[in-house]
Amino acid sequence: MRFFLLLAALGLLFGVATAAPLPADTAALRINRLPADGLQLIKGWRYHPGDDPAWARPDFDDSGWKPLALRRNGREMPRATQTGVYWLRLRFRLSDSLRPRTLALQFWRRGTADVYLNGRLLSDSTRRARVRGSRIAPGVLELPANGPAEQVLALRMAPWHPSPLLLGADRLTALQLRLLPMAQLVQIERGWADEVAVWRVMAAVFLLLALLHWVFYRYNPTQRANRYFALYALAYCVFLASVPYATSGSVEFPSWAWSVAIAVVSYGLLTLGGLWGMRALYTLFGFAPGRAYWGLVLSGGLLLLAQWLTLLSPWQLIPYLVFAVLVLAESLRLTGRALRVRRRGAPIIAAGFGGGLLFILLNLTLLLLGVPLDGIGSNLLFVPAILLPPLGISLFLAREFALGAELLLVKLREVEQLSAQTLAQEQEKQALLAAQNENLETQVAQRTGELQRSLTDLRATQAQLIQKEKMASLGELTAGIAHEIQNPLNFVNNFSEVSTELLEELEEEQAKPSRDAGLEAELVSDLRQNLGKISHHGRRAAAIVKGMLEHSRTSTGERSPTDLNQLCEEYLRLAYQGLRAKDKTFNATLETDFVPGLPLVEAVGADVGRVLLNLFGNAFYAVQKRQQTGEAGYKPTVTVSTKQVGDHVEIRVADNGTGIPDEAKAKIFQPFFTTKPTGEGTGLGLSLSYDIITKAHGGTLAVESQPGQGTEFVISLPN
Repeated sequence: MRFFLLLAALGLLFGVATAAPLPADTAALRINRLPADGLQLIKGWRYHPGDDPAWARPDFDDSGWKPLALRRNGREMPRATQTGVYWLRLRFRLSDSLRPRTLALQFWRRGTADVYLNGRLLSDSTRRARVRGSRIAPGVLELPANGPAEQVLALRMAPWHPSPLLLGADRLTALQLRLLPMAQLVQIERGWADEVAVWRVMAAVFLLLALLHWVFYRYNPTQRANRYFALYALAYCVFLASVPYATSGSVEFPSWAWSVAIAVVSYGLLTLGGLWGMRALYTLFGFAPGRAYWGLVLSGGLLLLAQWLTLLSPWQLIPYLVFAVLVLAESLRLTGRALRVRRRGAPIIAAGFGGGLLFILLNLTLLLLGVPLDGIGSNLLFVPAILLPPLGISLFLAREFALGAELLLVKLREVEQLSAQTLAQEQEKQALLAAQNENLETQVAQRTGELQRSLTDLRATQAQLIQKEKMASLGELTAGIAHEIQNPLNFVNNFSEVSTELLEELEEEQAKPSRDAGLEAELVSDLRQNLGKISHHGRRAAAIVKGMLEHSRTSTGERSPTDLNQLCEEYLRLAYQGLRAKDKTFNATLETDFVPGLPLVEAVGADVGRVLLNLFGNAFYAVQKRQQTGEAGYKPTVTVSTKQVGDHVEIRVADNGTGIPDEAKAKIFQPFFTTKPTGEGTGLGLSLSYDIITKAHGGTLAVESQPGQGTEFVISLPN
């Protein structure tokens, strides 16, 4: 494009002057006609360093000024024009055919300029910095029609001093002016607008490519080539959108530094875009980046530096074109490698990059040969060079996406077929499962009925066992009660027989003719004593029965204040007597340690008595078993104690029997667990006792035992 080559061509002539040579007797430049592309005002200029507003007047005598031809690069300009402000003056005559026409003066300058025509100011640089301000694109001034025959063009120039790092900036033409018809200027400006439109259209194309492939990447993140290509297209989009602002002058910046900065950023994006495009190719073809790629990264950085250094020189495009050639060459190498391994779609990319390389080489050749190109020719060379490579990659990715979609459709059909087969199999399985479920439900119903019957039988058996345990406890209690009552009854019977004998003796004595009053009195006295003893032992038996009735009266579950000392003493004696009723040879030492004044406890006396009876029975059983071993010096002992511990009352039942094995301690409170031989216990005594103490009375029942030494049960009831 012409704008892309503009900076390189500022030092070249854009046309051939058709003005008549200056006569020896006049200093005015005669202009008879204007070429189609305008007339460059090169000769006839005079210059003078310094600054004086009077030098703008048309009648000022500049004969003492030095002549100057503007057809030189900046380095060949006089020293005085490079250091400070200077003035230029040009006298010219328009032919009679040109004077009635409105003309345009198009000019480029390196620095700032105030342009005066016949002493009238046409452009003023006071709105910008006088030393730094400048324009890349040409300024345009209007020369009114029907002006005087001889006219004077005066320019006040303030040169721009670029950084020494910008190589070749001093070669730029300091000033260049072109005179052309206004109609021709309109056509040129339209051409410029068309070229800017081309840049923007290409930027829009790359933006669409970036968005499209970014969507592809988000749709399928495994295809990373879409991400690299989207970045590549986005970088080129920003580059193409910014180039017109850096080259066409459509936006006027306060200094050249702005244009330089935009150009550097643009070329940097161009370099990054090329590297991202290369990375997309590596990813597409499945090749790992090697030395060639990292060499391109290094060369890209170096060429970017060279691009910045030569930005204002005639060679500014050469670093970019060299880098573009390297990138395209590496792309073609990768494509050739992909073609050798018969990578699918590689010919499409090869065509795109091959075409781009061809147009870039042609553009570079014409640039090196100095062949000028108009807007159409530049577009014909530059647009394909820019668009062909990304279009090749985009077509390849689109083809891959289409093939993937087609493959997906095939897989979808296969999945649908498999789904149909699976659905049929699933329906068949559902039918089989339904039949199996019916069979299982029937079996479950049968098994449930059997389990229900078994549970009913188990509950009945459990109830029977519990009742048996209760009856066993009741039997032991009854035996103890019977044994306790038996002694008073024996006394009653014995004293009754003795009293009967005494009555018989008394009757015999009264029947005698001679009665012995002393004997009768003695017999009556003995009889009275016997009756007293009968009454005493009868009351003793009645007290035993009354006490048991008192405890059995609360068996309905109602709590009442209970004297635990008395309860323990009665049930200890009853349990001991019950065991002796079974085994007359059994004897044991009973030790009690009851705390006097123990507070009454709200409890169900019959239930707590049943617990005590069970614990006493187990204690007597344990000491009896140890006694049967014939251990020398062994004395069976059962100890019962009570005490107040805080807000609880403790009952401790200890024995020195056989003890409980460690493995049985954790299970002794479980239902149906017993350490007794089969037939001697149901395994429910301690379980029922535990429930009575913990659940019915809110207390605790614990056990401490050492095998072979004895066992101690601790009952704790809240006071």
